[in-house]
Amino acid sequence: NDLQTLSLAEAGKLQLHCQPVLASDLIEDILTGFSVIAAENGITLQKEITGTDVELTVNADPDRMSQVLNNLVANAMRYTQKGGVIRLIAFPDDKNVTLIVEDTGSGIAPEDLPNVFERFWKAEKSRSRHEGTGSGLGLAIAKQLVQAHGGTIRAESELGRGTCFTICIPRGNCF
Repeated sequence: NDLQTLSLAEAGKLQLHCQPVLASDLIEDILTGFSVIAAENGITLQKEITGTDVELTVNADPDRMSQVLNNLVANAMRYTQKGGVIRLIAFPDDKNVTLIVEDTGSGIAPEDLPNVFERFWKAEKSRSRHEGTGSGLGLAIAKQLVQAHGGTIRAESELGRGTCFTICIPRGNCF
């Protein structure tokens, strides 16, 4: 399914079922879905939402945007140690809603950062030993889904300090 989703998105043939979606609702759903596993692993989930409902509404496919955030938070959970924090942030600007998933995990080496959105690519081999490590398609899919919505996604990271993924989605029409 992941490979098919990625292929359709790359070809511009992925159907989006767009509707008004509140960024704060997406974040609340993710927090609810990950709260038990976070508690079991001693990780704190935090949210920071600013703006009104109108300012935080995007015309998007809620399932696809949830898929993006689920992937980012699952990765953050995988590489954040006990006592760490994962923050989900949402705020508006003039034309976009920005969503951020930020963790205090192990981080990504600077030389690896340019490759994180490549299909089948995984960071250093030691990371592939983590339980539940996926196929290497998750971030490639996230990038394609964000771009299908007319948005952008970028990653910033520092080894030993954590990683931050920033998504900007236009508030206008769904693409």
